[in-house]
Amino acid sequence: MEYKMTPEEYFKKIIELYHQSRDPKYYNPNIKRGRSASISSALEDLTALFIALNNPNQCLYFTDQPIKFNESTVKYPDIVIQNKNGTIQNLIDVKTDIGWNRSGLYSFCDDWEKRIESIKNTKTTFRLGKEKKIVQGKFSNDIKYHILIISKINSGNQIIKDYAEVKNKLKNVCLYVLSEEIHPNNYEYEINETLEKIKIIKEDFCRLFEYINKTE
Repeated sequence: MEYKMTPEEYFKKIIELYHQSRDPKYYNPNIKRGRSASISSALEDLTALFIALNNPNQCLYFTDQPIKFNESTVKYPDIVIQNKNGTIQNLIDVKTDIGWNRSGLYSFCDDWEKRIESIKNTKTTFRLGKEKKIVQGKFSNDIKYHILIISKINSGNQIIKDYAEVKNKLKNVCLYVLSEEIHPNNYEYEINETLEKIKIIKEDFCRLFEYINKTE
């Protein structure tokens, strides 16, 4: 496919986010950061932009949006994609890596498999963060939960097995590994050097957009 923002451009922006996270948000020569700031919110917004630019369909994209599942339970997908007819066909979860859950990724995906099955063809509502406007929606019968792993690094060997099992056994959850060989957050190389050394897995980008670019 032809990209309006390429995977390389997307990764360059991710690498830039990591570099920016090492400095204080407001400059003063006497202020130094210890731990880097979290890039989670910026990564959600960047990923929403990346998808929106490359999706020919007219959709709305809601980041870090609390949304009702089965009227009472509230979940927090990183990105909710709503088609122009109000249908929600794709939910996105973005993970920088899976160092947080190396041994439990398949279980995490399987839990979402059951959760997604339970909300098909059901109505939902959610409230926008800024305007506090209530939005009505309906979950598609073909809704997918897409889990994007930015880097295979820090994920352990179990991810290879989990990746294959999710692909072969689950119908509602799709798992993607977007890069390998070097983590976008490293302290050894500058931005362009990291971009040159990282291996972007373009097959998984293509697979993602095969789903995203379909609408009901």
